[in-house]
Amino acid sequence: MRTQSHDDAWFRLCVAIDGFRARHGRWPTRVRLDEASMESIRRRMEARGIPAAGKVGWLVDGSSMIAEDDRGGRYDFGEEGSPPHRPIPGASEWLSGL
Repeated sequence: MRTQSHDDAWFRLCVAIDGFRARHGRWPTRVRLDEASMESIRRRMEARGIPAAGKVGWLVDGSSMIAEDDRGGRYDFGEEGSPPHRPIPGASEWLSGL
C-alpha cells in the first residue's frame, strides 16, 4: 500500500481549490479532508510561514479533499480529479498570500 507524501496532500488541496474556483468563480471558504492530509498540509504551511487559519476553514472529517462554501459551491477532488483548466492565480499562490 502506497502512503501519501507531504506533497500529495498539498497537490490535492491545490487542485480541489483550483477546481472550485474554476467552476464557481470564487474562492472556497472551507476544505474538508482527512487527518493525515491536514497534518501534512499544516507542516508544509508552517515551514513556509503561511498561517493555516488564514484563507479557509478546515473540517477534518475523513473526506477526500473537498473545497466548498456556504453558498452551495463544491468541488470534490476524490470524485472529480483535476479540472479541465486551472485558474490564475492558482490556489498555491492564493494560500501563500502572493
